[in-house]
Amino acid sequence: MKAIIGGTGVDRISGFSGERQEISTPYGLVELFVGTGKHASLVFLPRHGSSHSVPPHLINYRANITALKQVGVEELISMYAVGSVTDALRPGEVGTLSDFVDFSGGGRQHTFFTGEEHGVEHVGMDRVFDPDLTLALHEADPSLKNAGVYVCTNGPRLETPSEICMFKTLGFDVVGMTAATEVALARELGIKVASLAYSINWAAGVGPDEVTFIGSAEIAKLKDTMVSLCLKVLGA
Repeated sequence: MKAIIGGTGVDRISGFSGERQEISTPYGLVELFVGTGKHASLVFLPRHGSSHSVPPHLINYRANITALKQVGVEELISMYAVGSVTDALRPGEVGTLSDFVDFSGGGRQHTFFTGEEHGVEHVGMDRVFDPDLTLALHEADPSLKNAGVYVCTNGPRLETPSEICMFKTLGFDVVGMTAATEVALARELGIKVASLAYSINWAAGVGPDEVTFIGSAEIAKLKDTMVSLCLKVLGA
């Protein structure tokens, strides 16, 4: 099985043949859409819920990734709305992530290995994003950018100009609030991941004005492009 995880602007996939299911996991219930017909090998997970009601710092990441593992997912493509810190990915562009840095603060449940019955393991993150799956995305769409390094903040507030200045100085390219937690958990369970970032704004202090977001019509167009690309690469 393969999966798509969608976030802001990608709470539903138009044209996707699937049935809503609630998957019970040791960490809680998870809403999934399991494909049928030509999409029988695919699962869609709306990260914030299908009504986009769960903020990034309160997402039950462990339940979400466990649910994917329980239904047999072995590889996934995840999508993240980001703010642009550098020109590596400008607002309105889509690219693949090459690495992440976690500045979420450690307050989230961000690992399965919490001691006791789960034991203690140290999972390598040398190659966070699967190179073959990432390459397949670029071969399917040569216009994709290399979005570079994603820095993950806790949210839900946006970052200050001074925080963004620090991130830029440290060499980070895009900023968001979900990827580091989600991708690390997927890697702990042995799920291969490639990630698409789509920029919806310049980060604070980078653009000429206050933070403003691209329009809903442009976000919808980006969504359609990314979903089509994911379906193509995942063979669904």
